[in-house]
Amino acid sequence: MDRSFCIAPMMRRTDRHFRYLCGLLSKESILFTEMIHANAINRNEPERFLNNSGISNATVLQVGGSSPEELKKATLIANEFNYSEINLNLGCPSSKVQSGNFGAVLMKDVNLVKNCLTEMIKVSAKEVTVKIRLGVDDLNIYQGLDYFIEELSKIGVNTFYVHARIALLKGLDPKENRTIPPLNYERVFQIKEDFKHLNVIINGGIGDFKMAKDKFKKLDGIMAGRAIYDLPFKLFDVDHIFYNSTEINNNLISVINEMFEYIDKLDSKDEIKTKFHMLNLFKGLNNAKKSRLLLLSNEKNDKIKNGLKDIVLASENQAA
Repeated sequence: MDRSFCIAPMMRRTDRHFRYLCGLLSKESILFTEMIHANAINRNEPERFLNNSGISNATVLQVGGSSPEELKKATLIANEFNYSEINLNLGCPSSKVQSGNFGAVLMKDVNLVKNCLTEMIKVSAKEVTVKIRLGVDDLNIYQGLDYFIEELSKIGVNTFYVHARIALLKGLDPKENRTIPPLNYERVFQIKEDFKHLNVIINGGIGDFKMAKDKFKKLDGIMAGRAIYDLPFKLFDVDHIFYNSTEINNNLISVINEMFEYIDKLDSKDEIKTKFHMLNLFKGLNNAKKSRLLLLSNEKNDKIKNGLKDIVLASENQAA
């Protein structure tokens, strides 16, 4: 799997509806699910959480949890769905996640993490990977992080998605943990230098993709999250920049048409979610505000679709 460009897992963002939109904008990007707790998979109807139908891009299922048995069971269930990889979240800093003893707090207990991953690897039909921070609270981001990575690599973890910040679990909320701890790209470069046999993908603060391709060329890929959700149309350039694709991209009109073909097959709840994910697709266009009003309205889908296409065409004509 070519991880040159990955779209980060984001809670309440990277559900299957947003992933479908991303797949229309970039055929090559690696997609991630939201983090899904192993218990949610095991104790409910799996289809509710694991449905990835209609999505052709390689997709990574990210799971959370700290029970080796529950994670093993969830991995077995996930084998029946069309995911390309299973990723254990070791980076989420939210207080709710901490209280459940999963996410970033697990970086403080390497033996428990190893037990979890060992059970997952035993039964997984796909590669099992991790997403980590540079450290947690006072965990040493040099010797401590190297030891953590080395121990995980010994049990067969070969791919690390690294958010280039530490996580401060006391005093900062998840949003602050995405911005306040300083980025430390050099530390990620050093990880790759010290562990050349491992795949290292960098995450955090990446918004200029052309610059990122050059800046992080020594690594195995980049991962962007909010930059994509806030400006989804930036994905139009990804296949060309990172995968040397010569295919002609979908245009915004065709994306609108395909999205409404998709929306028309959804129930009302999922339809609302999907339209919400489209709100930022028209940022920067003339009458972008009108596009938001249309998507949030109770108008018939045909009227919304045609109104959005009119906005795009009018903006293109003014630019020409």
